[in-house]
Amino acid sequence: MKLVVQELTIAAPAHLVYELLTDPRQFVRWMAEEASLDPRPGGAVRWTHANGDTCSGKYIELVPGRRVVFSYGWERAEVEIPPGSTTVEIDLTPTDDGGTVLRLVHRGLGDRAADAHRGGWSHYLDRLHRLAVGSAPGPDPFVTIRVPTPAELGAP
Repeated sequence: MKLVVQELTIAAPAHLVYELLTDPRQFVRWMAEEASLDPRPGGAVRWTHANGDTCSGKYIELVPGRRVVFSYGWERAEVEIPPGSTTVEIDLTPTDDGGTVLRLVHRGLGDRAADAHRGGWSHYLDRLHRLAVGSAPGPDPFVTIRVPTPAELGAP
C-alpha cells in the first residue's frame, strides 16, 4: 500500500475551504456533476463525475473548519476499489495571513492505484483552489477520463 499525500496553501479562510469540501452545492462546482453529501459522522458521501464514475463512502470525522475524514471507493466493480474501502483525511490549518494549508492523505490504495489517484487529487484540488480564491475552475478536462482498472494500470 502506498499513501497519496497532497498539500497546498490556499489564500482563503479555512471555513470557506471546509464548505467547498462538505456542501454539495459547492462541491459540484469543482469536483463532480452530482453530489450527495451528509456531513456528519456516519453520513453518506457520494459523488458522480460527468463520465459516469461514482465514488462513495461514509464520513468518519468532521471538525468544522479544520478536518474532514471519509471512507472512499468506486461503485464501478472493475476498478477494484470498493465503496468505503479506503480513507481520505483532509486537514485544514489556518495560516497567519488568513489563508489555509490543506493537507490530504489518501490511505489504503495499492501502488499503481495510488499513483493514478495522486494525479486525480492534484487535478481536483487545483480546481478547488481556484474556486476558493475567486476564480472559475472552468470546464473539467477529465470529463471523459474514466477511473482506470488494474488491467489498464498494468497491474500483474
